[in-house]
Amino acid sequence: MTAEIKSEDFLREKISPHIKRLIEEGNNAIELQFKSLSKKLKKSSFKFDPLAEDTLYSPARGLTHKFSNRLLWKINLNCASYCQFCTRRRQIGLENKILSRKDIKKGINYLYQHKEIEDVIISGGDPFCTPKATEFLIKEIDKINSVKVIRIGTRLPIHSPELLARKEILSLMKIISKISTKKPIFVLLHVEHPSELTHMAKNFIQSIKKTGAIVLSQTVFLKKINDNVDVLASLFTGLYHLGVIPYYIYRCDYVRGLEKFICPIRKEMLIMTKLRKTLSGIAIPTYVIDVEGRGKIPVPLNFWRGTNLSECNDFDGKKIQI
Repeated sequence: MTAEIKSEDFLREKISPHIKRLIEEGNNAIELQFKSLSKKLKKSSFKFDPLAEDTLYSPARGLTHKFSNRLLWKINLNCASYCQFCTRRRQIGLENKILSRKDIKKGINYLYQHKEIEDVIISGGDPFCTPKATEFLIKEIDKINSVKVIRIGTRLPIHSPELLARKEILSLMKIISKISTKKPIFVLLHVEHPSELTHMAKNFIQSIKKTGAIVLSQTVFLKKINDNVDVLASLFTGLYHLGVIPYYIYRCDYVRGLEKFICPIRKEMLIMTKLRKTLSGIAIPTYVIDVEGRGKIPVPLNFWRGTNLSECNDFDGKKIQI
């Protein structure tokens, strides 16, 4: 069943001064990511929350517990800029977009009650946009012996690298440095295009690395932005040379309003096959689809023949249409 796309289906535009400068310099790949989508879209069969973060897997405000041994924690619903392909566009920029201390303590109690959770992924929004709240959270998580790994997702080095000098960010970095001597902290950097790796962004990334955190990257295939062998080769090589390990490249989520960003899956598969032939294995992220069931399902490359890309099984064996 299809539904008319209404004006409220579109994420409002928010562009940081840094991103605005890149756009004004004529950076088309940046502009396509951050300028508001055209309202010409008519119909869509996509859902607002296809991964059921809010409906099936949220035991408390800000928490998503989808897999038994790991927990996703949305510390806020705010970013320095709003990516128009955001999978959480249904929430980003809403009121009450930062978790309160009370909310955080409820989540901490949940962790104490669920000793099977050994890996906490702090996301949002962007945890680096609320450094005080994020600092408080990771200090509390550090006290829980059953949690062995902390992950923090951010796009702030891309959105607003000049904020590295702020005392709240520097304080958060010090805490990350302290905790990383006791348990691994992974910082997951979201990067879409090589032009995002400006001199200032690289400085921010190097500062994160100096904390002792392990820095990985995540990328989303975006039509007319990075669905190109040369573009992605430049991006992944640039990250690799910075000491950042490309971790995942996602097929764009089937979220309502993101239709214009979806690439043909065969094209994506061909691009990743070509990159696998030429780049170092460390510089190649795993190409996955975050399916409506449970799991980030790896997509086979063209080294295997006769592969059906119209459906797959999720981690529970459920058949999922792609």
